Amino acid sequence: MTPNRTRKWDCGAVRLVRIFLAIFGMAWAPAVGLARQSVEPQVAISAESIDLGDSIVYQIALDGVSAATPPTLPPSDLYTAAFLGGQDQSSRSIMSINGKTTETNVLRYVMQWRITPLKTGMVDVPAFSFDVAGKSVSVPAARFRVTTGADNPNFKLTLEPSKSSGYVGEPLRFRLLWEVSGRANSATFTGPDGGSRYDVGAIDPRPQSARARPNMPGDPYHVLPFLNGEAVVTQTQITQGDRSVTVFVLDMVVTPKVAGKIEIGPYRVVVEEVVGQRARSPFDWPFGNAAQTRRSVITSNAVTLDIKPLPTEGKPADFGGLVGVYSIEAKSGNEQANVGDPVPLRVTIGGPEPLDSIKPPDLEAQSEMAASFKPGPEGWEKANTPGASSSEVTYTTTIRPKSASVTEIPPIRLPYFDTATGKYAVAQSKPIPIKVRASREVTAADALRNDAVSAAPAAKLTSASPGLSANSESPDLLTNQRISLLAFAKAPGGIVLFGAPPLLLAGTMIVLQSRKKQDPEKAARKAAIAKARQELGHARSAHDLLSVARGALSPFVGVSSPAVASCDASRAALTPETAALAARVLADLEAAAQRPSAEQPHPLKADLSLLLDRLSRA
Repeated sequence: MTPNRTRKWDCGAVRLVRIFLAIFGMAWAPAVGLARQSVEPQVAISAESIDLGDSIVYQIALDGVSAATPPTLPPSDLYTAAFLGGQDQSSRSIMSINGKTTETNVLRYVMQWRITPLKTGMVDVPAFSFDVAGKSVSVPAARFRVTTGADNPNFKLTLEPSKSSGYVGEPLRFRLLWEVSGRANSATFTGPDGGSRYDVGAIDPRPQSARARPNMPGDPYHVLPFLNGEAVVTQTQITQGDRSVTVFVLDMVVTPKVAGKIEIGPYRVVVEEVVGQRARSPFDWPFGNAAQTRRSVITSNAVTLDIKPLPTEGKPADFGGLVGVYSIEAKSGNEQANVGDPVPLRVTIGGPEPLDSIKPPDLEAQSEMAASFKPGPEGWEKANTPGASSSEVTYTTTIRPKSASVTEIPPIRLPYFDTATGKYAVAQSKPIPIKVRASREVTAADALRNDAVSAAPAAKLTSASPGLSANSESPDLLTNQRISLLAFAKAPGGIVLFGAPPLLLAGTMIVLQSRKKQDPEKAARKAAIAKARQELGHARSAHDLLSVARGALSPFVGVSSPAVASCDASRAALTPETAALAARVLADLEAAAQRPSAEQPHPLKADLSLLLDRLSRA
């Protein structure tokens, strides 16, 4: 009997294993098929022939996957390549015929690059390989022709330098003038980015106050593609003979990296010129564009610069590479502070554009500053100053006085090479007077020191009276000093101990209430400041900081919190310095709250904390 039972169990186990393998195979069959599916790359280009200055779209389509890491195209001195992005173009279809359902899945991932040729002739994008899903995929080569575009009398592009010579590192102003006599649907500016010989960048010609808002109808400004970014061009009209010509001006700055003869340009504008209107069909959208266009590339002249190296004679040890004429101004947020307290410091640097790449001074490298102050660990932060000149940039930080002997914030140095004189110079801010008070900081070490107790008068020790009692150790000498709480409460000392605190608390509440009734405005201001300090600890974005500032100033200006504006600060009963600080902080926060980055942490938190300190003393 035992052998039979064993055979039945073996057959059942085999049957279970077969069922499990069948289910497992059905579940994993699609995945196994997908893993075995090969990845097939396909290459396409948007045009086989283009004019020099124009660009093509180079595309790699991968059949068999729905995602891939974009490869780096082979480097070449014949073109530049910029990745435009990738997209999953996989599809799924289900078909049912006579009750039989068929499902088809197609995996496809497409990546695109913009390729801009640098020379005329045949341009090859070589074949190369890269990894997709752990497998090496071979991409075939692609080829296109680059020709010199024909002249177009309706357009003209001119490159004008501010001067023909300069120094290494000197920002030199250039202008691209595009004269337009015909009609254009779109335009893109292209050209060399300078590579290792020079840097080039566009300058925004709009006033600082207009840069934060989008262009309005009637504005003479247009945003057009320039190199791998965008540029703001100014539209104006000039008169040539008896006709008016539209001119678009692109302001840019060129910064040489090497000495010698450097050729700048030529630059080009790729334009879709309107040459006519096609006949409409009944299927056209009523408001659709029926213009017929012709693509043209307009080429500017090239400019050769004579660039001189910076001299080594007279070069300051802390020279940071600034070339041009610069200025620096410093302002402190506090007129007095304790040793170790943070003091807000604001530095404004003036100079030639662009100023975005200028680094603020290293305070620790300046001996006078390092001897008297410790820079804040947060470092410099770029400040947002609406209405400021485009030739200025402002940074903020905090510094902490090291001793009570400090009487001023020393001048801050900014070395530069003056291109007008051909010599090195140093711009310095003015010293800022500050009163520093000594502060006592108690630490755990103080609690363990004997000299902390030695300051108290020592108790005078006396000898016991002569006799045997001086050496007695009998328990009879102990006195019963048990304390009864009920008896102690009836004693005069107990009445004072238990009754005084409630009476004192009640008296304090009465005094506070009477003060509130006598001066309700002062009480409201203190309450608003206390609430603002509490909310400031959790505020991060410009919206949060603006709400805190409005709530603190509301009782000072006599308007509800949401209605407080920067113009209200001048009407408050505040000192001129505090009113000016309130107006500036509100104006900065109002402008920052309108930007797309308004939800990001904002650097004006330190300025708002300083304003609350000023208001608490008002």
